Amino acid sequence: MVHSISIYSWPKKLLKEIENWSRNFIWSGDISKRKLVTVSWKKTSKPLSEEGFGIRSLTLLNGFANVKLCWDLLNSQEDWAVLIRSKVLRGRRVISRHVYSSIWSSIKSEFDTIISNSGWQVGTCNKNNSWLDKWCGDPIAYQLNIPSHLHSNLNATVSDFIVNSQWSIPFLVLLSFPEVKYLAEQITIPIEESEDKLLWMKSNNGNLCFKEAFLFKYGTGQNINWAKTLWRPDIPPSKSLHVWRLMHNKIPTYDNLMSKGVQLPSISSSCSCNWESSLHMFFECPYAMKLWNWLFSIINFSMQFNTTSDFWLLFE
Repeated sequence: MVHSISIYSWPKKLLKEIENWSRNFIWSGDISKRKLVTVSWKKTSKPLSEEGFGIRSLTLLNGFANVKLCWDLLNSQEDWAVLIRSKVLRGRRVISRHVYSSIWSSIKSEFDTIISNSGWQVGTCNKNNSWLDKWCGDPIAYQLNIPSHLHSNLNATVSDFIVNSQWSIPFLVLLSFPEVKYLAEQITIPIEESEDKLLWMKSNNGNLCFKEAFLFKYGTGQNINWAKTLWRPDIPPSKSLHVWRLMHNKIPTYDNLMSKGVQLPSISSSCSCNWESSLHMFFECPYAMKLWNWLFSIINFSMQFNTTSDFWLLFE
């Protein structure tokens, strides 16, 4: 299934239904049963370091896989990529008519994304449009504020500006746009024969890998200090899971159940003297306070819990 998701664009409704099944199975062990108090799927699918559960969302996977596949289409010399390029591209432009291709239908919406975040490395047989392609930063036509209605007349390629491996800008171009010479001379003309190469501008090596595609599409979140401590290998996973739910305030205490419409007595079952919440059950209840005081006497430490997050001060 993962292979299929990485190639084709799945219907969002189907992906959401599969994720609902996954969520139900995690919390209840049955894909058809949904628990009342659970951590949202959006938070669950975050990395462990970002207070998530480390489960990859199929919707996110399908999204950034399409970006990666579109990149491979434009760069790969494999038969499938060469064949699809011959059908859907004319030069560096996408044809307007429909093409019957399940792969192209999945990734064509990402074509402009790839082009707008990439640049061209000049080769010896350069086929880039000297005015409209990004071979020296932003397209020259945009840098020089050439009106858009004139763009259709700008057909010269970069190779038209090169003679004997040196820049040779036409006199009329220099007369109208003297800045072109400066822009061109910032680019080194290769001596050995080479093809034009598309470079992803947001990576160090110019290549777009799955990780780069994910970071571009969805960005990076903030690493949470307690998350790194929580999932240490020497802590039983069941205990880590319980504390993880506690930090998200998703323990099925009375206050959380009542917020879902369940009518229950509004007192703690452990001490029968207060409203049952996660903070009260684990830190304020007289029974819990006895346990904490016993621990503090051993480690010679003292503190008062105001929020569940205060618990992690013990590890600093």
